[in-house]
Amino acid sequence: MTIKEIAQLAGVSSAAVSRYLNGGYVSEGKKEQIRKVIEETGYQPSAQARMLRTKKASLVGVVVPKINSESISRITAGIESVLAERGYQMLLAGTDNTPAKEVEYLRLFENYPVDGIILVGTMFTAGHRKFLKETKVPVVVIGQRTRKLHLPRRLRCRKGNGTGRCRIQ
Repeated sequence: MTIKEIAQLAGVSSAAVSRYLNGGYVSEGKKEQIRKVIEETGYQPSAQARMLRTKKASLVGVVVPKINSESISRITAGIESVLAERGYQMLLAGTDNTPAKEVEYLRLFENYPVDGIILVGTMFTAGHRKFLKETKVPVVVIGQRTRKLHLPRRLRCRKGNGTGRCRIQ
């Protein structure tokens, strides 16, 4: 189903449907007509079309060493919660504690349309450093210290009460 088809069923212009979907001005009568047709048809806007228009995927790649670790599951649950609050979804990649797989997933996410990457790394290799120096995708690294790589920002987390509250400095 397309915007044009929704417009025809609602008896409005496709521009009105587009404005409705993007939060623009639409009269109350037209809003109700469009809402009703969308509800009846189960219409979902195309994520690909939205991404092309906004240049934003609303996806964040998260690379973790092990998915079945209790501490990693708490970290990813916190990441997912914060991302969801901000309208993002998480793509999760587990590397089985293999640094080479981490770099492989970093490159995969770099070429996939993600808005950013979060790396919970095992260790930093030359491949990690090379990727972080060359990538255009924003990357947040958790759980690593390195003197050989100077990142412009770092993530600070409060551990005290287990809330996992973090901020970028």
